[in-house]
Amino acid sequence: MDFSFVHLRFTIQARDVSRVVSYLYRSGPDFAEAFRKLVCTGKTSVCSKNSACSGCPYGVLFSQQLGADPSAVRCHQKPPLPFIFSFPPHGSVPRQADDFVCTLVLVGKALNHTTEFMSAFRSLLANGHEAGHFAAATITLVESLDFHGNPTAVAAGNAAPDLGNLVTLDAQGIVDSRCRPTDAVGVTFMTPLKLAKTGRIMNFFDAGQFVRSLMRRVSALAYYYCGFEMRDNFREYAHAANRLELLEDNFFYADAGLRAMALSGVMGDGVLSGDFNDLMPFLALGEYLHLGKGASYGMGQYRLAW
Repeated sequence: MDFSFVHLRFTIQARDVSRVVSYLYRSGPDFAEAFRKLVCTGKTSVCSKNSACSGCPYGVLFSQQLGADPSAVRCHQKPPLPFIFSFPPHGSVPRQADDFVCTLVLVGKALNHTTEFMSAFRSLLANGHEAGHFAAATITLVESLDFHGNPTAVAAGNAAPDLGNLVTLDAQGIVDSRCRPTDAVGVTFMTPLKLAKTGRIMNFFDAGQFVRSLMRRVSALAYYYCGFEMRDNFREYAHAANRLELLEDNFFYADAGLRAMALSGVMGDGVLSGDFNDLMPFLALGEYLHLGKGASYGMGQYRLAW
């Protein structure tokens, strides 16, 4: 599977960590705008379809435009965003903490704009402070993580990043370093999962739906941003996903209330049983890529145990 990505870790110093983290979970539009302002060469406040915008990184990475191949569109539908933030789960950071870490995964074409993503994240924090969302928050260290989570410094403080220190990861390396075929796999959600079925958000965990959705997410990212088509054997893999069973089911629907519906979703943990030989690459990549609505901004994050 041709699937390349980098895994960045940010250390952020902040006076009010809980408010910063709460803002980051709902910062999607602000982050997109911060990135657009960094890369936009046009003279209008909105992106256009004229020749001046052709090949613009914002359009390539944020517009989620459908492909030109009708068969690919039927298979992959709307492309996901090629970046994934992981923020601390709500309530996990002590009140007295003055710093915290979060991570950012950049997939395929997004790797070519690592510097812009880092700069946009700095701008997001600066703009959030200026808008009164939270007290000052500053990135003090950026590191690139390898297959085992070992860090290499990329930038300290406001220094220019050393992109030579980036560690590029791939699907095969993730499987080789972390996964072994087994007939039972534990899944624990760190942040709520919001999966839709027949147009409605599911309020329970469905193992088959979970894995099939992972397959679609990984294959769409591979197609749109890594230039790799992976339709072969998908029907067989889907049958394997449908045969999965729940040995333990401690999942539940966490309702955050009307004021924070975006943070509602399936939480908890459980143990899946079945044949994972072909499914493990999707499950392993999903730890980095998340799943469901809001996946690019921290939602649908989970951990595996086997």
